[in-house]
Amino acid sequence: MSERRPVVVVTGALAPYTHVLYERLAERLDRPLHVLSCTPREAARQWVVEAPRLFRHAVLPGLRWHRDAVRNLYVNPAVVTRLAALKPAAIVLNDFSPTMLMASGYARLARIPYLIRTDGVPETDPGQRSAPHRWLRRAIVSGAHAGIGPSAGSARLLALYGIAPERFATSPLFPAWSPAGPPPPDAERPYDVLFCGILNEEVKGARFFTDVVLGCAARGRRLSVRVAGDGPLRDEMEARFAQAGIAARFDGYLTQGALPAVYASARLFLFPSRGDVWGVVVHEALQSGTPVLASPHSGIARDLVAVAGCGAVHDLDAESWIAATLDLLDDVPRRRALREAASRALTDYTPEAAVRGYLDGLRSILAANP
Repeated sequence: MSERRPVVVVTGALAPYTHVLYERLAERLDRPLHVLSCTPREAARQWVVEAPRLFRHAVLPGLRWHRDAVRNLYVNPAVVTRLAALKPAAIVLNDFSPTMLMASGYARLARIPYLIRTDGVPETDPGQRSAPHRWLRRAIVSGAHAGIGPSAGSARLLALYGIAPERFATSPLFPAWSPAGPPPPDAERPYDVLFCGILNEEVKGARFFTDVVLGCAARGRRLSVRVAGDGPLRDEMEARFAQAGIAARFDGYLTQGALPAVYASARLFLFPSRGDVWGVVVHEALQSGTPVLASPHSGIARDLVAVAGCGAVHDLDAESWIAATLDLLDDVPRRRALREAASRALTDYTPEAAVRGYLDGLRSILAANP
């Protein structure tokens, strides 16, 4: 008997968590899973992804513009010939780019149903401000069989472009790793506060983080600080902390294997995001038993932290953050309550839940293509 027609995912680049997702999805599908990437790795990402075991992966040739730490533009015409060769039963397009537009155009001509998946939310969607971005989204979404996303915010975004709520499947994001054991007590955490991410201001708020730590020092509290990640503001941050006499450890980029110990080393995680579509680092902190102080400018802060009450969410006002940081560090019972709330909330954010979302979106398509 001939092999069933595959499912093909077209994505920007493999990431550690999507590698886990596609491995689990391949286990559950009754046919092959192929993943086509627009680039081997995004320029701002330094993670190393294992070779796939259960799904088949290829990187498409083409043009790539890495505009900044979070914005990338891909033009991979080879996606059309590759899809024509694979003859998929269904296609999943990840987010919006010229490559996804070409793939959706081919799918329509070949009468192959496709899903559109996005992490995006209306608050960070460039389509709300830019006519070209808006046109691109409408062109891709208009022919989609259904939508997939990690949150209610993603459902709202796709609804703006024509995906009705009943045609949306939730596939939550999750970290690529899980802690090996229960979180350590505060007495075994040598750092007061942790920052983890690209050290820039325009997206991650690294300078704001520095301002908050220095503001705590101005109030007579020199915090012990850990910073994991790298970026253009590293030298500035190191110099400002040193000048203020603040003990700060800069780890630079760390591999996935080193992250559990990092998150478990601090009593409080600060996430002053200025515009993350989701924010997996918050999830990594929460699963490590590290309470979170976050801005409202990320999907995870709005749709998980605020809703589940498993962290503090404050607007990006330095004085407010200084006070909240000191209050949280001094309030042991509240930190314990936040840990317990996070433990309850995170049961809905697992690889199994993410795979169910994909299977829900694909079910009617694959039933028609036995």
